[in-house]
Amino acid sequence: MKFKWFAVVVLVIDVIAIAMLVGAYMGGDDRAGVHSTAETAVPALALYTTPTGPVKLIDGEIVGDVEARNASVRVFHFNGSGYIDLSNALDGIGELREGSISMVFRYEETGQNVLPILYIGDKEGKSLFVIEIGHRGEHNRKLYVTWIPEGDKPALCFDSGFNLKPGRWYHLVVVSEDGNTAYLNGREMTWRHYNFGNESMRLFFGDIPGKELFALGYGKTADSITPDFLYFHGDIADLRVYPWPLSTGEVRELLEEIRASARS
Repeated sequence: MKFKWFAVVVLVIDVIAIAMLVGAYMGGDDRAGVHSTAETAVPALALYTTPTGPVKLIDGEIVGDVEARNASVRVFHFNGSGYIDLSNALDGIGELREGSISMVFRYEETGQNVLPILYIGDKEGKSLFVIEIGHRGEHNRKLYVTWIPEGDKPALCFDSGFNLKPGRWYHLVVVSEDGNTAYLNGREMTWRHYNFGNESMRLFFGDIPGKELFALGYGKTADSITPDFLYFHGDIADLRVYPWPLSTGEVRELLEEIRASARS
């Protein structure tokens, strides 16, 4: 228990640094951006092909009301009525059975029980991978990472073990190799809580059949939690996919890279 509270304290301290760095490259919340209520192509995903190979920027389609606050570093504001469709990236990442996902985000409080950050799955929500804030319970604002390969029943699901705070920036990296793990603000979530499955299970994009939709700021989880698709409220920045599992050292280097880019 002492370790868990130590981890939470360290994360809260590091959140201050995350807020400063992302605020720097957003230029403040009142910065003018591209505000769209129609389908608009924007570079939304950076795909790292190999450790030494080129980086591919993949366009997504803004559907509904999403504000691109800083397109060069892929910062987007979601007000609960739009999302970014990245389904065209599924040809490049859909069959990956190991790899890493990195993003920076903050959520805004709303009455929804779930705030979906990233979704890959079918359009009915029966087979999916989702990263989300919230679940059951009025005051649940934990971070959840969930795989539902089929049948609307999770095979693997873990959560942050504590509520994330609205308005605070977090850097998340989800890693799949021989098993699964995640990092929050540069630190491995060794305290994470498993609702289904365990840390030795290996699941990634390729384990979700029938992939039709890759969405940022839109999605759902099991029908018992979210019968319908929901929208995200808040900001998501610097979405990246690596087709290899990042090490602890690489995650820390990535966080420093994000900080450095924010200061430049």
